[in-house]
Amino acid sequence: MVAYPQVPRYGWARPAHGLEWDCRATAAHLVDDFASYAMNLSSREVHLDEYVPFLEPPRWQPTTPMNLVWPDPAKGTAAIVRCVDATGGLLVAVTATAPPGHLGYHPAGNSDASGFAAMGIVEGAAHAWDVLTAHDLDFRIDDEICERVLNRLFPGATRTGDGSAPPRWSTKY
Repeated sequence: MVAYPQVPRYGWARPAHGLEWDCRATAAHLVDDFASYAMNLSSREVHLDEYVPFLEPPRWQPTTPMNLVWPDPAKGTAAIVRCVDATGGLLVAVTATAPPGHLGYHPAGNSDASGFAAMGIVEGAAHAWDVLTAHDLDFRIDDEICERVLNRLFPGATRTGDGSAPPRWSTKY
């Protein structure tokens, strides 16, 4: 069993730090991003003008993101962490095995495997920070990883050298 900071069951309804979404919706958005990135990069039939054409299911509530996948809210923190781990693992597997030069669609610009890996790290770091700091739990990413991701995705962005607050100013929040 993996040890992780325990967000209490009632804590998932708390607003995520600085977002309109609650912590559950923020974690679900991360799960959906990982799955979406993997699907858009893994498709052999390359379409660089749209997402893989799945229908989006209805929103759980008017304030939640539109996602293809949702962690089961009845299963609590362990299920959310398991879903993040599973879709994160899927993204790792797809980025590790994508053929050189293979591109996938993203509305901010089509990318190769290294770009999708970097986008996954940014999303993971930003939304882990959103959820954990909403519960006064410490969060920090490795400064070297942060620098490598910024160099890949945001080469002109100002650097703070502080992995305790992910580079949120470089993303579209």
